[in-house]
Amino acid sequence: MENQQIIEVIKAFFQRKKEPGIEKIVKEAVKICGEKIAKSSESQDVKDQAKALLDSKKTKEQNALDNIQEKYTQLLNLSYQNPVFLSDVKSDTAKSILALDEKFSPNQWLADASSKASGVVLDVTHISKLTHSSAKASNFNALFFETQQPKTLLITANFTGKIPIDFAYSTAEYAPIAEFLQLDCAGQMLGKILCINSAALKPFAQDDAQLQQWQEQFSLAFNEKNKSSHILAKQVYFPLTSATDYHLLTPLISSSLAQIIYDRIWEARRKDTLVNKARAEKTFSSEVARSFPRTAVLKATQTNHQNVSNLNGKRSGQLILLPAIPPQWRSQTEPPIHFKTIFNRQLAAQAKEPLTELKNLLLAIKANQLSVNLQRRQLISAHIIDVADIVFDYAAQIQSLSQEAGWSRESNLPTHQQYWLDPLRPDEEFQSARVTLDWLSNLTVDFSKWINRNIKHKQLTLGAVHEKQWQKLLTPLLREFNALIEVDSENNTMELEA
Repeated sequence: MENQQIIEVIKAFFQRKKEPGIEKIVKEAVKICGEKIAKSSESQDVKDQAKALLDSKKTKEQNALDNIQEKYTQLLNLSYQNPVFLSDVKSDTAKSILALDEKFSPNQWLADASSKASGVVLDVTHISKLTHSSAKASNFNALFFETQQPKTLLITANFTGKIPIDFAYSTAEYAPIAEFLQLDCAGQMLGKILCINSAALKPFAQDDAQLQQWQEQFSLAFNEKNKSSHILAKQVYFPLTSATDYHLLTPLISSSLAQIIYDRIWEARRKDTLVNKARAEKTFSSEVARSFPRTAVLKATQTNHQNVSNLNGKRSGQLILLPAIPPQWRSQTEPPIHFKTIFNRQLAAQAKEPLTELKNLLLAIKANQLSVNLQRRQLISAHIIDVADIVFDYAAQIQSLSQEAGWSRESNLPTHQQYWLDPLRPDEEFQSARVTLDWLSNLTVDFSKWINRNIKHKQLTLGAVHEKQWQKLLTPLLREFNALIEVDSENNTMELEA
């Protein structure tokens, strides 16, 4: 890019920086003019014209600055009987704009910015303040070393696409300096151009000595003189071959890699993408749906996120953590060969909640000497159904072990429980007895006794009356469950024969 083009980019930067200040000054001037005109002795016609100007909206072609400047000019040019009463507004406004021009005088601004450039760190991938927001350790660019590690490692240097580069500054006051040095000059960063060739700043410098000074000072934003750690940075002693020698390592978080992870996860979670809309509406989509389950968010900062780094500001101070935990152990369902009954402590533990609720209900009825009316019978029935659901769920898991059909031959379970839990056992005699015998009654008795054992309490007298009540409630539930199982068993048998 030619020097003249770079100079134009720099001039445009200063103009952009002045515009918000000019807009603020002129807006205040327009407000004061409106107030003075309203209180003045000018004619009602002039006051109406001024009010119409103040209430007018900007056109689509205008920006906010052009609109407010036009209002200001038109207010000053109205036909006043005594135009002198606005002279102080004109004078104060001119002084404020002149002071703003001086503030953004290229020479003055560049001299001040270059002296503070060491407080800005540009073109880095790893940010020390992501470890601790008050850490003052060095930041660095992992791509500078140009080394490739084994591709199995998820590290910044291995990323093959365009990687986001971060920058940071010690205080928010230095943000404009970072913005200036990162101006885009035909795909190149202005600061990097100035480190090599400072000629683009020559029109703004007083002499060559100042130009050289600016170049040296701006270069510090890209290359710290002395890399250093800090007391708030993490440090790891890494042993070497000798027992007394070690490296002192300072692990830093890669803001660039964190940004890639952040962008990809939030893009995958956007509800307005075609694939996510299709998933929500349960319709077909040819696109691949991506999900990132069980992520966690680490807040690197609570406020002023941009003071840590630019990319940290874009992430609102968040670092998304992927799950790095061992898989949860899931016990495999095995046939209860060694159990004497399935109505045991293990099953009671699974049904602990509804059994406890049933016991508490019976205790409340007795303690308050309440009659068992329709409402309370329905509550008792609901708890029995909840218990039965858990037992049936366990039974269904055992019954579904079609590949181990016949396991009950070696079991210690009562025969009626074998009939229930091993419906696909390849044994004609067994199947014939299973069809003809009334083993369901014995199963209901076992079930009811098990319930009594697990809700017993010193204040409850549980006996045959309660068992019969449980049997009465359980019998239809067992029959319905078994009818469904029989249908599934027939289907499974047909599949096995096929």
